[in-house]
Amino acid sequence: MTVKKQTKPRHKFTPPTEDEVADYAAGLGLRQPRETAKKFIECYAPEWRDTMNKPIRNWKMKFRQVWAKRAQRGGAKPAAPQKPVENWTL
Repeated sequence: MTVKKQTKPRHKFTPPTEDEVADYAAGLGLRQPRETAKKFIECYAPEWRDTMNKPIRNWKMKFRQVWAKRAQRGGAKPAAPQKPVENWTL
């Protein structure tokens, strides 16, 4: 007889409001949290599936992994030119 291991039931996903996402974005230090929140919700609502068509179960994790990193990349200053030292470049 096979014993089936019981798993925890998954919590029901509740879509965030624009205010919740904007507050979260501001807490992460993004420059335009309201605008980013609006784009985030427009991208995933109403179905809340990612680009691989998988359901989003944790919107905060998706926001950190994709949207917060994208905003940081876009706001980064270009690196200063490197100065050669003898025959080496630092």
